[in-house]
Amino acid sequence: MKWAVIITGALAVLALVFADVIGFFAFLPPVGLLLLAPSLFLYLLAIWGVSALLPIGRVWLARAAALVIVVGLASLAVLPLRLAAIADFERRAAVPDVMPPARIVLSGGVRIEESYAFTNRACDDLCLAVLDMDGMTSVTVADPEGATTFRLFPREAADPAAVVQPRDPGGFVEWGGSGGDSGAVEALWQTRLAGPERLVRSAPATRADYTLQLGADTILRGSEVIARRTIISAQVPIIPPFLFPSSLSTDADFTTGSLALAKAERRVGPYTDGEHPYALFGRWLALNNYDVLPDPLASDQSLASSP
Repeated sequence: MKWAVIITGALAVLALVFADVIGFFAFLPPVGLLLLAPSLFLYLLAIWGVSALLPIGRVWLARAAALVIVVGLASLAVLPLRLAAIADFERRAAVPDVMPPARIVLSGGVRIEESYAFTNRACDDLCLAVLDMDGMTSVTVADPEGATTFRLFPREAADPAAVVQPRDPGGFVEWGGSGGDSGAVEALWQTRLAGPERLVRSAPATRADYTLQLGADTILRGSEVIARRTIISAQVPIIPPFLFPSSLSTDADFTTGSLALAKAERRVGPYTDGEHPYALFGRWLALNNYDVLPDPLASDQSLASSP
C-alpha cells in the first residue's frame, strides 16, 4: 500500500506539472491515464490512513471497509454541488422556445447585449447591419462593464470628434449565414462612411425599443419576449468524485486551486457544430440583404430588404 501511495503521488505531481501537455495528448491511453493520478493518490492515501485507524485486525478487511468509507464520504461531500447543478440545468431547460412567425423588423433604438466584457467596445458587423435597417435611430452595444451607443449621421451633421470606424463591417454576411461577399460589403461600408454618412459614438441610450440578448438567444420588444431559442449546457460533478488538473477545466465554478472536479456535460437544444452565434439572429431579423449589392457609388440606390 505504501508503494502504491508513493508511485501514484509521483505520477500526480507529473500530472499537475505537465497538465497542458498531458491534456493535449490525453487521447493516447497511457498519457490520458495520468489524469487519474491525482485522484488515485488522494483516494489511496485516505484509504491507507482510515484503515490504520479502524479497529479491524485483518488488513484486507480494514482496507475494504476504508474504501467504502472514503468513497462514500467523498460522494456525500460533492452531492450538494451535483444536485444544485442538476436543478439549475432543469430549471433553465424548462424555459420554452418562442419562434417568431416572420422576420422581425426592428425600429427605433436597439440594445445588443453581450455576456462577456469587451476590451474595446465597438460597432461590429451585427451592430452595423441592425443600424442599417429602415427606421433605426441607434444601436447600443452593452457588456457587463458598460455600454456605448452608435448612430449613423449625415456627414454634415456628425461631430468629427465622435466619429468612429466599425469593426469588421463585412463579417456578418460570412458569420451571419447570408452567404454574401464580405469583401464587397466591406468596400460598400468604406464608401458610405467616407462619403455621405458617418458612424458616431455617444453616451449609452437610457432606453431601447428592442433588446438582442446574444448569450441567451433572445429578442425582446420592451420587456416582452418575441423570440427565444433555449440552448442549455451545464457541467454536473460526477459521483464518486474525481479531480483533474484545473488548467484542463473550462468551468470556473468548479475550479479551485490546482485541481478541479471532473464533470459530465448535459445539453438541451439544437446545437449545431460550427454555427456562429450571429447566424440565428440573421435568420430572425429582417436585415438588409447583402447578397445582391448595389453600386456603392450610386446614391439613389439602397440595399434590398430580405424577404
